[in-house]
Amino acid sequence: MRIQSCRLTIFLLLLSAQAFAFTGPKPGDVVEVTLDQVHPTQAVIGFDQVYYKLERFAKDRQTLFDEICESNGQVKARPVSESADPLKPESFTCKDEPNAHPQQMKTVVVGPGGDLYLTDGHHTFSALWEQPGAGPQMKMKVRITDVFSDSADMPAFWARMQQARKVWLKDGNGQAIAPDQLPAHVGLKSMQNDILRSIVYFVRGAAYDKPKAGEVSPEFLEFYWADWLRDRLKLADFNLSERSGYHQALQAASDLMVKPPSSKSVGDGMTARQLGGFKSVKRKVLTKTASEKLPYVIDYKSTH
Repeated sequence: MRIQSCRLTIFLLLLSAQAFAFTGPKPGDVVEVTLDQVHPTQAVIGFDQVYYKLERFAKDRQTLFDEICESNGQVKARPVSESADPLKPESFTCKDEPNAHPQQMKTVVVGPGGDLYLTDGHHTFSALWEQPGAGPQMKMKVRITDVFSDSADMPAFWARMQQARKVWLKDGNGQAIAPDQLPAHVGLKSMQNDILRSIVYFVRGAAYDKPKAGEVSPEFLEFYWADWLRDRLKLADFNLSERSGYHQALQAASDLMVKPPSSKSVGDGMTARQLGGFKSVKRKVLTKTASEKLPYVIDYKSTH
């Protein structure tokens, strides 16, 4: 009886191991994480983009929950009550079921040891990290795009990440860095600032746009544009501490970005067309951004 019992135990363990092997993470899977569980794949964000989000959350609480729902693939939040708490998902509801719109979700790559490396969402997650009442322990859902956990070691993993264009190894001045110089976490204290990355964010829809639903958006799309602008746009010519000066900088950046022919390389072999470049600037969109988004940035920086 004891021998039979041992055999049964071994059989069940083997069966369990096989089941686990077949239920490991796969591309397309959605997992829930706390913000401090994901590792950045870039050292840089545009602080002004985060400032915009934080000030908007402060002045319109509904937008905080809209951001959470959208990032979880649920479009937006239904009207929230005073008791709504970002750390308590049961305290608010979204318009759609979880993962209903996977293209909206932030993405990760699974690395050695099962660690998760964030490839899209550094700005949103940094804003939630800094948001009063949210922070590092906040839970969010992310979509797995690749599983590189079978890499022989970390150098092999980073080589695969670079080959797949899943990592941005430059600092806030556009200088090359090594993978071990990437921060451990998102957030303003961990990440570096690149003002050009913010500039590119604010001209989205005016000088370029991300591919439409169903099309693949290159990872770090905005960084290619920011890096391209680095030697072309003289930010010292503009007063970014007030709205009109900032607006002028956006206009200058937009004018530069529509000049390359759609087939011309902007960076790393990516063409203006692949990076969503427009043939002409949409001035009305730019004016709307200047009136609706820049005041939040200016207000946040004047009070913090």
